[in-house]
Amino acid sequence: MHVNETLSGNNYTDWSQEMMNFLFAKNKVSFVDGSKKSDNNSPQYMLWMRCDAMVKVLLITAMEKEIRTSIKYANAASKFWLDLKERFGKESAPRAYELKQSFSMIHQDGTTVSVYYTKLRSLWDEIDSILPIPKCSCKGCTCDIGKKTSGLKENERIYEFLMGLDDQFSVIKTQILAMNPVPNLGNVYHLISEDERHRIISADKNQ
Repeated sequence: MHVNETLSGNNYTDWSQEMMNFLFAKNKVSFVDGSKKSDNNSPQYMLWMRCDAMVKVLLITAMEKEIRTSIKYANAASKFWLDLKERFGKESAPRAYELKQSFSMIHQDGTTVSVYYTKLRSLWDEIDSILPIPKCSCKGCTCDIGKKTSGLKENERIYEFLMGLDDQFSVIKTQILAMNPVPNLGNVYHLISEDERHRIISADKNQ
């Protein structure tokens, strides 16, 4: 198996990310994203056909039989990939809603800052795969749509991270929110971690 689990229809997001990583490692991503094509009259055509067939086999063997049967007649790996994306990769509003609800229930609850942050990071990564940041497709456009949206998402995550911290971090949280501009998420995490480390050192000295 070249991915951890076969495609079942409701695990498309994780499966597609794993498969893309695998294909990238094999230098074969261009066969599924459609960027590598070959003309019938090209001297490299048969070589391209063999590589494309190999990628199709890799995809087929990593999915359940019912799904495999429905796409096995596609004539190119890119058609396989597009078909799977159209069927299973649409934005999932119920799952996105469920993930958003999860943020209100995740708190540090006495764990380390690292463990708490890792839980949030996992949710953020999943919701990014379901609801990706919009990108402007205008040629020569300077509207900064993606950048503005990314900035709003960064601030939202900072607030989610700070809200779930234990009460012992109330002072450092107030100090961070009073900064202008507020540091990015990585720096906020670093400041909280440093505060936690100083607390541990102080507690050890007082024992």
